[in-house]
Amino acid sequence: MLILGIDTSTDFLALSLMEDDKIKAEYNLSLKRQHSEKLLPLIDELFKTFELKAKDLDAIAVATGPGSFTGLRIAITTAKMLGRIFSIPVKGISTLEIMAAGQRANYILAMLDAKRNRVYYSFYSRKTDDFQTELDKKFKLKEIYKASSIEINNLAELLSDYKAEEILLIGDKTDKTAEILRNSNFNILKAEAENNYPRAAVLARLGRDYISAGQRDDIYQLKPTYLKKPQAELNWQQKYGG
Repeated sequence: MLILGIDTSTDFLALSLMEDDKIKAEYNLSLKRQHSEKLLPLIDELFKTFELKAKDLDAIAVATGPGSFTGLRIAITTAKMLGRIFSIPVKGISTLEIMAAGQRANYILAMLDAKRNRVYYSFYSRKTDDFQTELDKKFKLKEIYKASSIEINNLAELLSDYKAEEILLIGDKTDKTAEILRNSNFNILKAEAENNYPRAAVLARLGRDYISAGQRDDIYQLKPTYLKKPQAELNWQQKYGG
């Protein structure tokens, strides 16, 4: 299977190309607001480097957020377009899952900055006792708390049942979160800097494994995970109500 991974949900523009068990290429570029300008030229460059065409792809994996409103639309629209034109399967994967799937700690708290002292988070386990479904066992990763947003100060209460466990923090605001949780007597580790963003190679691997397991998305139903309303809508409600 030749699969393309696309992620523009964060400041990083991430692309990867994976063939069966081999990563052929990976881009992880901190481009912030340049995703719309750079994504298609980089995909084209990737194909040219390996003398491939888009029609050679067998599948596409795309990050679905949470993350930037504009960034999410760029990647998901591109994945849908390629999936429709070339009739290939597309699998959308949570940005937080991509981050956690590259780690091997028993418990992982993946976080993205949601501004105003908040984070988007998901909480994962790799302990076999927590696995319940066949997909949990296949991926060796169980989502305990689904993606949501929370004030950092409330994380200690959220994770109170896991105070005796070693928890790895990964992503944004790990320093502040670690300080708060350690003050509440949690056993906290922090991921190294190179792991604090979603890696395109992990995205491609997950996409391959999901699609091989028969998990794929209807491209007409695939949507970004925003978790909050766009700022323009919040501004409108604040000004006009409703």
